[in-house]
Amino acid sequence: MQSIQVQDLGRVQTIARVAARNGFGHLLGVVGWSEPTPAADATVAKTPYARRLKQVLVDLGPTFVKFGQILSVRPDILPQEVLEEFQSLQDRVPALPFEKIKPVLEQELGRPLEDVFREFDPKPLGSASIAQVHRARLLDGQEVAVKIQRPGIEQTIRSDLNILYTLAGLAEGRLELPGLYTPTAIVQEFDAALSIELDFFQEARAAQRLGGFFKASEDVVVPRIYTRWSTRKVLVMELIHGRPLSQVMKEVDGPEARRIAHMLMESFYAQVFEHGMFHGDPHPGNLFITDEGRLAFIDFGITGLLTSAMQDTIISAFTALVFRDADTLSLTVYRAGATASRVDLRSLRQEIEHLLVKYHGASLDVVSNPATMMEVVAVAARFRINLPAEFAVLSRVGALVEGECQALLPGIDILEEIKPYATRLVKKRFGPERVVSDMGRLVMQMQGHMRDLPTQVSQVLMDLEEGRLTFNMRDPDAGLLREELRMGVQRLSLALLAGTTSLGSLLFLAAWSPTPFGIPLVGIGGVFLFTTGMSLFLALGVHVLFARFLSLGFWKRRLLATLHFFTWRRG
Repeated sequence: MQSIQVQDLGRVQTIARVAARNGFGHLLGVVGWSEPTPAADATVAKTPYARRLKQVLVDLGPTFVKFGQILSVRPDILPQEVLEEFQSLQDRVPALPFEKIKPVLEQELGRPLEDVFREFDPKPLGSASIAQVHRARLLDGQEVAVKIQRPGIEQTIRSDLNILYTLAGLAEGRLELPGLYTPTAIVQEFDAALSIELDFFQEARAAQRLGGFFKASEDVVVPRIYTRWSTRKVLVMELIHGRPLSQVMKEVDGPEARRIAHMLMESFYAQVFEHGMFHGDPHPGNLFITDEGRLAFIDFGITGLLTSAMQDTIISAFTALVFRDADTLSLTVYRAGATASRVDLRSLRQEIEHLLVKYHGASLDVVSNPATMMEVVAVAARFRINLPAEFAVLSRVGALVEGECQALLPGIDILEEIKPYATRLVKKRFGPERVVSDMGRLVMQMQGHMRDLPTQVSQVLMDLEEGRLTFNMRDPDAGLLREELRMGVQRLSLALLAGTTSLGSLLFLAAWSPTPFGIPLVGIGGVFLFTTGMSLFLALGVHVLFARFLSLGFWKRRLLATLHFFTWRRG
């Protein structure tokens, strides 16, 4: 984990001021901030917290806006109201002058611009926090879009990440978040996603792989990547001629709108259930309708990969959702995730059944937000079922597709509309070829187990005969039970010692008499024993009432927290 550098301290103060100005000053104490900060005005206090949180990200600039955008596809991390606000974050910043971009481009290409491009438009097509895109023409006449990383952006992002890591570490254990993730884990997720977006090689590979899947498609097109001129900071791809889906959705209706909606559904179906790889952010700005009427994908910074086991799980969940099978859906969600504690399956099934009843016969106009699968992921989070991150991203992709279908076909019942796809999945999943394949794999696994079984049985019998076989049983609460027994024995011993000493003191006091020298030695001994007995009873009471504060581990944790606080304050 990174830590704050001296040069970052000014930025930390800016973050504190922005947080306080938007009504989050009370959270600064969680990370040890005690310096005065401006208070939020009355208007801010009445604004919903999710909107104020989005404004914090906007005020802090591009890195934090990107932070919100990346988290906006993770319903397993953020609650629904925050997701909805973050999804409206616009990653648009003023474009850099071409004079500042050109040196980066020529350095990455390793040659003058004129040796690669016949034409290069200095005015960008678009500009975002990480890169800006320019229209150009290669020497062979091919029109291309050139995505160029902004100079110095990686260093800026790393500096902000250092701050986020440190603040998350200070909030660890003190700030309870609604999702399954700790503050540090959330920053780690952001770090991993951002590392991919900063490496255009990974985006190029993702685009090429998706392009290979749809190479023979008549409806879907993925821009060609020119790998010869692409680097870690420059991406050269085919220029798509068409209109963004966000514009098309306002202009078409009737059969054309239905055709586009089903192209969306079919492409989503093919990516998830056939190819096992999907575009992770298909919002209307990343989808184009070409001049030939085809669906085009752009911007491959976020993609998801699914193993065959994940695909089987998603197929089970998808078909159970479409056919409103609460039992299958609840068991599928439970088996797909990891849990640290016991899950009440009956309550889980009831929650999912209520969800399916809400969607039964409803149109997208009624239940478009939140989308069905995103609510399933949210239910899993409430029951502390930690689903793979790909499932959460996929549920967000499904929500985007649902929203786009709503805009194209207002009033449709989405579950009825996708039922043919679910029927196709069931036929494929339980078709003769798949059944034979599964049976063959099962027979091969059983053959391996049967071959190893005699050796394993012989080994067990030999260990049993020679006394080397032992059985270990673990109880997760055994440690607590041992601690309670230890403390109980200590208190009982202390009580017996105190009682015995007190009773003995009474015998000595009863025999009070002066010695030949005039000194009552027996009486003095009785007073000493009585005082000792009362002290032991007092110690017993302190042990019962304040046992937690007598623990060495407690004071060790307090000392480490104090040292951490003062070390951070010195910068």
